[in-house]
Amino acid sequence: MLPGLYHATSTLSVATGNLTLDAADDSRAVWVFQVGSALGIGTGRSITLVRGALAANVFWVVGSSATIEVSSIMAGTVLADQSITVQTDAILNGRAFAHVAAVTLDTNTVVTLP
Repeated sequence: MLPGLYHATSTLSVATGNLTLDAADDSRAVWVFQVGSALGIGTGRSITLVRGALAANVFWVVGSSATIEVSSIMAGTVLADQSITVQTDAILNGRAFAHVAAVTLDTNTVVTLP
């Protein structure tokens, strides 16, 4: 997927495959995903960054809650209105901010951004 602004009016789910973000060798490339309600990254799924893509340039703006399921790999900054749940053994290469409720972690690796 090339850099840009993407909008889902309700939910967005990465459930049956992986999502690859391709910067086409431009380290300034930015992705913004606006999600009207819930974001789900399925069990064992990954957000993969290629050709110079940086997690610091990926933003997930979520209207309600985000769930990063078991053993998945997430990249970018997740900004959720309600809550964020990062399930067992999931990896977050980025940051997680919830406005109303909690960010819940369970035996996770979090690689913070500069």
